[in-house]
Amino acid sequence: MKIRILSLVMALGLSSSIWANGGRPFLFLKTGEKFATQEIAGPTVGGLTSYIGEKTAGGTNEFTPVVMNDPVKAAEFCAKNKPAVGIVTAGFYLTYAKALGMEPLLEVKRTGVKEERQALVVRKDIGDDLSKLEGKTIVTPLAGEQRYVVGVVLQGKLGEEIRLKQTMDVEGAVFDLAEGGKNAADAVLLEMGAWELFKDDPDSGGKLKAVYQSDELPHDLVVLFGAKSAVADSDRVKQALKDMSSSDDGKKVLQSIRVEVFTDIDQARLSKAEKLFYGK
Repeated sequence: MKIRILSLVMALGLSSSIWANGGRPFLFLKTGEKFATQEIAGPTVGGLTSYIGEKTAGGTNEFTPVVMNDPVKAAEFCAKNKPAVGIVTAGFYLTYAKALGMEPLLEVKRTGVKEERQALVVRKDIGDDLSKLEGKTIVTPLAGEQRYVVGVVLQGKLGEEIRLKQTMDVEGAVFDLAEGGKNAADAVLLEMGAWELFKDDPDSGGKLKAVYQSDELPHDLVVLFGAKSAVADSDRVKQALKDMSSSDDGKKVLQSIRVEVFTDIDQARLSKAEKLFYGK
């Protein structure tokens, strides 16, 4: 067991000395985001964890940032290492909330993103009948959250037999689809904001169309892992995050992680997603 844990720590680019000298893990998960790795984003997320630690416990090493982009590996990590707090996708929360004892505190409003939506994009020579995509291959950064994609994003409109193919290169996937490349999938599922940019591209946008746009989806969530008592003062953590947009030093940290503000959870939106996820 110790060898397996050490291997996972090394895979994250973390040394065992961090666990000895730092605080409890703070998970930052962005499913399918190629830049969401410990090597690339760890220092930036470290600015956030240092800020929170200073505001809530008077020490910048209260939490140790752990950045991941694979939800399955993140769940394994959480089960073994018992993080205190995290920022995770809605799909991860819905999938593992019970198993990992997650409790949502706040939601994340990303900079420049008015609404969280996904678009399903196909070639223009394909009809608009969504049933034609049943059993087809859909490329998406969210392939690791299949149940969430099928039930919440697509609301079962393509059935449950769709094949999701992982990509961390949405631009490349869209280009392959437009050009009809040998490795191109039948469709690409991507953020609506990204599609708004791609559709105006003269090289590829003119060959593609969106045949489906999701309802507004839940935002990423700030969560506690385990009982509230596991965090020294969860109310202070929550308030420190909410107050960040009101101070100059807080704003600088928010800008670095491309977050506009941490806000109270839209319970109606999250409850709707939960019902779709569980098929109620």
